[in-house]
Amino acid sequence: MKSLAALSLAPALALAMTAAPALADHRAEGEVTVTPTMPLPADAVWKHSFDAYEGEKGEENGAISRALWFVKTMGEHGVDEARAKSAVVIHGPSVFDVVKDARYAAKYGEGEDGAPARNPNHNNVAELIARGGEIWVCGVSAKHHKVGDEDLLPGVRMAPAAMIAHADLQRRGFSLNPY
Repeated sequence: MKSLAALSLAPALALAMTAAPALADHRAEGEVTVTPTMPLPADAVWKHSFDAYEGEKGEENGAISRALWFVKTMGEHGVDEARAKSAVVIHGPSVFDVVKDARYAAKYGEGEDGAPARNPNHNNVAELIARGGEIWVCGVSAKHHKVGDEDLLPGVRMAPAAMIAHADLQRRGFSLNPY
């Protein structure tokens, strides 16, 4: 005798099995149209901050990339980039993502080519700062990882601590990116 639960699941299972191929086919069709309808007032000022903790040898820092993407995307959608402010708070191992190549190589040794490792974040850091972005390094993390003022890339600044940097950015009207 079949249980009542098994009989009630049968129609749902049959529907799921027939819908799965249709969903797979739909996704394989190619490009989709996406038309943003969110109003972005031209006279507004947009201030958004990002938190960076993780850092991996040879990898771009995701928070720095997202902060730069934020400014560029706002510009692509009609917002004057001077009105789109972006900031990154760097702490933990990610302090090495904002250092000059000599300090980066001292931390990570050689790259895959056998030459001293080079910081892959250099261009994103320089571009973000050139577009008016702010990058703040946690002084506590910097001290712990033995990263001094002279090690930082041009334009990167030192904060007393990451939590103080976040508090100051929020005081100045920056929202915090949730991812």
